[in-house]
Amino acid sequence: MDFTWALALIPFVSAAAGAYFGGYLKTKGENVATHEDIDKLVDQVRAVTTTTKEIEAKISNEVWDRQRHWEAKRDSLLGAVKSLSSVDKNFSLFRETVDFGLKNQPPEEQLNEKVFQAVKDYSEAEDKLNEAVLLVDMICGEATVLALREVRKLVRQRSELLVKKDVDGAGALEKRYYRSLYDFKCALRSELGIVVVTPPSNESSATPSPDSQTPE
Repeated sequence: MDFTWALALIPFVSAAAGAYFGGYLKTKGENVATHEDIDKLVDQVRAVTTTTKEIEAKISNEVWDRQRHWEAKRDSLLGAVKSLSSVDKNFSLFRETVDFGLKNQPPEEQLNEKVFQAVKDYSEAEDKLNEAVLLVDMICGEATVLALREVRKLVRQRSELLVKKDVDGAGALEKRYYRSLYDFKCALRSELGIVVVTPPSNESSATPSPDSQTPE
């Protein structure tokens, strides 16, 4: 049997098979590459998502920490203000008691009892102030701490003068004391980020009179 024709077809069959398998392998390779690209993309998206969540958690924690810190400052400063109010109240009573004793000279026993009670109440108020200063010292900034320490220094000086029955000397410190108290309140507002809006004065907001206007 003559297979010459079959031999003649072999090159064409080989070429067709080569083209088919070549195309198949090319398509297969492209599919594998596409799957690999998709896998890489999924991994990248997963990594970005994880990083985003970590950043969100970090930001959330930082915001929370700042809020807690601010609240701690607020509480410590409000505690200092309350203790200063108590100090002022008891200082007035202490000074009145000493002044009364100097001017009226009541019986020694009666005076000693009143002075003892006044000193006791004032000392308790001053102890609370010292506790407040320690707390502010741990939490707040240097300017606020220094302002409060200055107030406490003058509180002590006034009480020491009263113990010595120097009412006039204690009174002479009033101006310095209230100035230091004002400085502390300003530092407190700055520490807590409190903005005080000052209304415009009547002079600046008033409409100028015709006489004050410059003619053109």
